Amino acid sequence: MSKKVLFMEGDGIGPSVIKSAERVLSAATDEVEIVHGEIGRSASDATGQYLPHETMDLLDECKIIMTGPIFLPETGDDPINTLTIQLDLFARVKHFKTLAPDLGAEGRNIALWGSNNNIDAEISEIADLDGVTLSKYVKSAAYDRMMRLARENNDKYGVKKVSCLIKDDFFPLSSGMFKERFEAHFPSDQFDTTIMNVVDWATRSIKYPPEEQCILCVDLYSQIVAGVLGGVTGYDYLAPTCFVGDEYRMYKPCKKPDYDDIMEVGFINPTAAISSISSILSHLGLEDEAHAVMDSLTDAYLNNRRTPDVGGSLTTEQFTDVIIENIKSRLA
Repeated sequence: MSKKVLFMEGDGIGPSVIKSAERVLSAATDEVEIVHGEIGRSASDATGQYLPHETMDLLDECKIIMTGPIFLPETGDDPINTLTIQLDLFARVKHFKTLAPDLGAEGRNIALWGSNNNIDAEISEIADLDGVTLSKYVKSAAYDRMMRLARENNDKYGVKKVSCLIKDDFFPLSSGMFKERFEAHFPSDQFDTTIMNVVDWATRSIKYPPEEQCILCVDLYSQIVAGVLGGVTGYDYLAPTCFVGDEYRMYKPCKKPDYDDIMEVGFINPTAAISSISSILSHLGLEDEAHAVMDSLTDAYLNNRRTPDVGGSLTTEQFTDVIIENIKSRLA
């Protein structure tokens, strides 16, 4: 496996967050080559294109990508979405972990899996005389592909407690198909499985924080489930998102650029990007380095060495320095 990672800073808070991720990766290992590409408005200012050909050429050698958020062009076309389609990134996983007891339910560590939809091809809205007709095309094969990757990941890390969330009282046919494929990939004699209506799960989760290690959710409701899990573990923006396919994976640890309204410049929280580095290292087979990054991040939170949005006072750079110091100590 090629140990190269393509970093694309993007716009807004992207450069600050991606720089932290690069620094952490370099501190954890010298076995991974860092490659730089451009995307977004900053790329357009430099090259005239939001997704330059030079960036696309780098994908022949870089199968792992991390991108910052971007300002969309006036056409509304999203170059990050274009990448997910061209690279066939058909699954999406978001990882939620409680980093400190004051932020959420202690000990929670949950991966949320779902399909990554091509909205233009699979979902349509058509204006009628009296309203709007919504339609969505669902393929059983799409569920199979996503669940196969989730199963491979669970087998790799020994994950056994898995839940399936559906909306069978509202979409009985598609929910039934999702449930059928779930049972095929996660048989109850090999996994500790639960199948629930997503509303019942959300209601229960407010009173009793979920204890699953892995959740697979029908795609129409995955963002709502992500919101619940974000509340359970701290904040949604602390959880990194990864788009996954058979050949490529792309990490998108930042919200859209207007997210920097929440945080003062210089104090952006790079936690999701640093968590993504741990995942990248693990994917590349560098397990000791992956654990060192995640343990260092958790240690910083437990000792209240944090950015202001989560109760600390450190700048982005100072917080990253703390993580790097912890990593080097663990790997010494």
